[in-house]
Amino acid sequence: MKTTIEKLTAKVIDQIGDASYLTDVANHGANGGFTGFTYWSDTHKFAMANRKLIVELLEETASDMGEDVVKMVSSFGVFRNSGLDNEDRKELYKYLGGARCKQSTVTNVMAWFALEEVARYVVDNRPELLQSN
Repeated sequence: MKTTIEKLTAKVIDQIGDASYLTDVANHGANGGFTGFTYWSDTHKFAMANRKLIVELLEETASDMGEDVVKMVSSFGVFRNSGLDNEDRKELYKYLGGARCKQSTVTNVMAWFALEEVARYVVDNRPELLQSN
């Protein structure tokens, strides 16, 4: 049975189009501008289409770190200095709970989280996938 990260890997590679970019993502982060993960319309669509897997990965990662998901997400780059404002917190709870979400910082961050976690996983565990498509 495939793990959550393995399932999400296929989704991310399909979205980014060329797995060789994952090395750059792993080294520099998602904010470098990568195909399928640059525009909020794309990241929102990806985050919503893959919500179940992303939430599972959030829960697994938070558990591994001994934190709860909301606290972990509030430490992510865009929220690190100012934290989650009330609107972002509401959107995060909607996202985690499966409710309808608007295109927002939260769905962008969820897509970037998936991209960065998959990039690290592939570089560390599945380097054969990095061959250009």
